[in-house]
Amino acid sequence: MRTRALRGIVLSLLLSIAVSAQSPQELYQRALVEEHANGNLNQAIKLYAEAAKAAGSDRALAAKALIRIALSQEKLGRPREAVDTYAEVVRAYPEQRAEISVAQDRLNRLRETLPAGSRNSASGLTDVSALTAPLFVGYCNTCHNTSTRSGGLDLTTLSGRNVSERSSVWESVLRRLRARRDPPLNSPRPEDRTYRAVISKLEQALDGAYSATSPLNLAERTSYTEWATRIAAFVWGSAPDASLLEDAQNGRLHDATVLKRQVLRMLRDPKAENLVTNFLQPWLLSDRLPPMDPELLQSIESEARLFLESQLREDHGVLELWTANYTYLNDRLARHYGITGISGRGFQRVVWPDRNRAGILGIAGVLAAGSVEGRTSPTRRGIYVFTKFLGMDPPTPPASVPPMPDNPDTAARSMRDRLAAHKVNASCANCHATFDPLGLALENFESLGQWRGTVSGAAIDTSGVFIDGTPFNGPADFRVALLKYSEAYYTNVTQQLLAFALNRKGRMGRLYDYEMPAMRAIVRSAAEDDYRWSSIIAGVIASAPFRMRNVAP
Repeated sequence: MRTRALRGIVLSLLLSIAVSAQSPQELYQRALVEEHANGNLNQAIKLYAEAAKAAGSDRALAAKALIRIALSQEKLGRPREAVDTYAEVVRAYPEQRAEISVAQDRLNRLRETLPAGSRNSASGLTDVSALTAPLFVGYCNTCHNTSTRSGGLDLTTLSGRNVSERSSVWESVLRRLRARRDPPLNSPRPEDRTYRAVISKLEQALDGAYSATSPLNLAERTSYTEWATRIAAFVWGSAPDASLLEDAQNGRLHDATVLKRQVLRMLRDPKAENLVTNFLQPWLLSDRLPPMDPELLQSIESEARLFLESQLREDHGVLELWTANYTYLNDRLARHYGITGISGRGFQRVVWPDRNRAGILGIAGVLAAGSVEGRTSPTRRGIYVFTKFLGMDPPTPPASVPPMPDNPDTAARSMRDRLAAHKVNASCANCHATFDPLGLALENFESLGQWRGTVSGAAIDTSGVFIDGTPFNGPADFRVALLKYSEAYYTNVTQQLLAFALNRKGRMGRLYDYEMPAMRAIVRSAAEDDYRWSSIIAGVIASAPFRMRNVAP
């Protein structure tokens, strides 16, 4: 009997070795044979699981294998297991569109057949209907319904009983609520405390929806050496030095104080220029500038770069990107701004002489990028604030809209009047109402960023309101009013920085739904330190998405 048992163990080991020696594709093919030819579904599941585990960087194969596991579980009459497996595909392999489509379709079908109590063990945590249902009925459904689908949202069919079922839509709703994007201007609006209550509950529900089955929970972590390498690549764009390697290899980076000290040290190192060159400049600046003389262009580019470098090196709060009362000038740029007392080609730090200029909206590089040749563009400037500060994506404009006419007759009119005459389409006017006023607040800055008080002899009207009715008048007042929405800005900065750290390609700031709780945790933690760059960067470094050995592309 002992001999038979010994033979069984040896045979099992040999089979295990044989399986491990096969390539992931071979394992997948063997599993297909077991599933379809032999009808041995349990053996097929084991082989698919081996294939998924061995797939490594072949994420397409891993996702396919998990889909086959779930389908086999369905055939075996184990729908709850199939639901978990499909959910893992959706969360772990969001870039595999074909498999995601299959998984999401099967999830929806299976959830309809399962008893209500078994669909989500955390259903109480993921139910936001008590807050969202009256909000939607009272303020939102008129625009966001099956017929109009304003902003691509139909809230009349969006159930708040379990946010995990349509988490991507709920993330979009959450983003709009933070920016106070809805309802439209001059429509009834809930009180600010209502917004805050819904935002808080929705964040908690979405975090709970991902927590149980998130791939971040079980994902293999980087080794300490790999972690140090990834940190250095993120901040410096180079290899780690001895100090970072030593703290990582000895496990000291798990101590928040040690990690913060390392981040501060790295930000003060000249190699941190990598974050300016490869993150801040692509995100905040544009190389699409109107024509100007080469010396002025070079000075404008240097000013922006020096300003951004100072923000990181001095570890300011991220809001100071918009509120800083200083810049960097040489004689050429000082003349451009009408500032006296600056000489020489070298740059020096200068405090702005008044409150009209501050932060990123005070420098010529950003203001000129929000212009076209010969005139300002309030639409471009407004969209800049809309996207960079509020974290909102502007709607795609209709293809048939003609460009704004530029001729001597129109040039004599104010930009406010020209925009009003141009927006003849009602749908265009509704969208432009969300961002054009933000750009009109900056109309005192002409196309290359110089200050002006009049156009064609008439005083410039820089008054306006945000979409929720908050008023402003002029650039200084506008910046103060903008701070009301800083919650949306802190979230957007963190999302952009985490996506950059994860080396996401394509659209900036791209995160997957299951990574959003980690992003929100970074924001909450950074609040304790005035949202300084070092706190957000340290949060990114310590986060589960950053520590995963195999990061989703």
